[in-house]
Formats: sequence, C-alpha cells, structure tokens
Amino acid sequence: MSNDDDDSDKSFEPTPERLKKARENGDVPKSQDLLVAASYLGILIAFYAVGKASIETLGTSMMAFLDQPDRLAAVVFGDAMAAPIAGQFITRISFAVLPWYLVPAVVVILAVLAQKAFVVAPKRIEPKLSRLSVIKNAQNKFGRSGLFEFGKNFLKLVIYSIALGVYLTVRLPDMLAAVGGDAVTIVPFIAQLSMEFLFIALIVSASIGVVDASFQQAEFIRKNMMSRKDIQDEMKNSEGDPHMKQQRMQKGQAIVKKQIKSAVAGADVVIVNPTHYAVVLEWDRAQGGAPICVAKGVDEVAAVIREVAQEHGVPIHSDPPTARALYATMEVGDEVEETHYAPVAAAIRFAEEMRERAKGRI
Repeated sequence: MSNDDDDSDKSFEPTPERLKKARENGDVPKSQDLLVAASYLGILIAFYAVGKASIETLGTSMMAFLDQPDRLAAVVFGDAMAAPIAGQFITRISFAVLPWYLVPAVVVILAVLAQKAFVVAPKRIEPKLSRLSVIKNAQNKFGRSGLFEFGKNFLKLVIYSIALGVYLTVRLPDMLAAVGGDAVTIVPFIAQLSMEFLFIALIVSASIGVVDASFQQAEFIRKNMMSRKDIQDEMKNSEGDPHMKQQRMQKGQAIVKKQIKSAVAGADVVIVNPTHYAVVLEWDRAQGGAPICVAKGVDEVAAVIREVAQEHGVPIHSDPPTARALYATMEVGDEVEETHYAPVAAAIRFAEEMRERAKGRI
C-alpha cells in the first residue's frame, strides 16, 4: 500500500530528461504579459527613433491625395503608364510604416528568446480530442491557472483604469489648451500623449509580466512533478538507451580524468600492463625514501591515466608483471615494498633516460 501511495504522490522535482521531453512537446513556461510589454517597448523605440521622419513622410505622401484627389487618381490609376508612379507612392508609404511593425516584432522575438520559449513542436498543432473535452476545459478555466489568469486580468483592468484616470486628470489642462490649435501642433501633441500613456502601460505590463513569469515557471515545474515510479521508469528507459550509456561513460571518464590529473602531472613514471593496469609512482629524491603510489587504475581508468601521462610528458614504462603486482599490493599513498625495488628502480631509470633524451632533442 505504501508503494502505491509513493507512486501516486508526485512530490519529486522533474528531472532534466522530463523537462526536455516537455519542451519537445511544446510545453514551455512563457509570460504573455512580458511579450506585450516588449511590443510596447518596440513601438516606443520606433516612435523616438524614426517617428518624426516616418510621420512627415506619410503625411507628405497622403497630403497630395487630399489636396488634389481627382487629378492624381487619374494619373496613378488611369492607365499602364501610371504604374511607376503608383509603385513609387506605395514604396514611400511602405518604408514610412515599416519601422512601426519591424521594430516591435524584433523586440518581441528577443523577449521570446530571453524567456527560452522559442520551440518548434509539431505535436502542438496535432488534432486532439482532449481539447474538446468539457471537463478538461472546465479544469483549465476554473483550476489553478484559470483563477490566476482571471485575477491577473482583473488586476490589469483596475490598474489601467486608475492609470488612465490619473493621466487624463493631470493632462486635461494641456488637452483643453490644444483644442484651438491647428493640425501642425495638434498631431504631434496627440502623438506625444499616446506615447506617454503607452510608456505607463509598458511599466504596468512589465511589472505584471515579472510576476506572471514567476508563476508560469512554478506552474511548469508543478505540472511536470514526478512520482517515484516516474523516476524509476525513466531510469530504466535511460539505462537501455545507448546514447545515455555513452553520455554516462563520457561523464565518468571526465570525472576520473579530473581527479587523477593533478596526481599524474607531477609523477616520475607510470608502470603499465599495456591494456589493463596502470600504476603511477612519484619519488621524492630529497627525502630518500621509496617511491610512492599516487594513482592507480584498471581498464578504463588505466586508459585515462595513460592519456593524462602522455599529455603531461610523464614516461610510460611497460612491465606487465610489475604493474599487476603493484596494483594488487599497493594503495594510493603506499610506498613501494622492498620486493619490488629492482623493477621499480629500472622503471625510474627508464623514465630519467626518456627525459634526458627529450632534453637532448630540445
């Protein structure tokens, strides 16, 4: 009974593999409010960067049609000879309007990338009958996420209403003073008012977006929580996966290599059985004692020891009987026993000769 309870209780944090599968299925934490704030920021950037030139170009182009629409309509749309004129007009309008679409789009894309929410998941567009489930949809609307969305949207409505009321109250005298102005002064004034309130909306949306992003991340983790059985099943599947086995082997070799690197780098000689055993010896000539074993290994570890020794120029002496005997009788930190003095001395002489030859070549 207790096992069943453990399996049904999803109290374990999701593993990286679980999160990876969720991402492959298109399930990623993402705050829509941050994307809305990014679009507002893009509009503000476009306004203050190219807004004046864009509006002037657009106004100049459209003014010609307003002043003499009949004559220009005949010129532009009358016959095939007018096609270049129409093309030039459309090009000018397009270049004037393009920044207002392009800049916000770029900023929104950057916001998506910043949230690590860009994912291509064909499964998200596959038809599923579960999406038509009344019970499932009710759970989404009245469940944890649905209630949060309702509260968030209600809070936004209240904040935007208050912000708009305060803003209009503060700017009302300026608006009344501008009523009698001409188009040259009113249009920039209206644009300025719009951008000012858009900036307020940006602050509100970004603030709510930060809270929303935290909730979405927590909800994403909660939805992918795992039971003990989920973890056991994942481990079984990963153990049978050759790619996972290779990754574990590479990770283990990297850990072993890091651990023995410092020991092998300052050693005098590595005595090996060419394929299976490796014993690393260091001799402190100043103290006059016997050489000490600073590392040893068999099979994969021995291969790592040989690789590190080659990287650091530590001589490798092949003596299978001595390598097996030292591996069997010594632990890391032990001194060489008297029974092995002769072969170990030969190995150290070999190492010194190799170093002398290397110096001679240099």
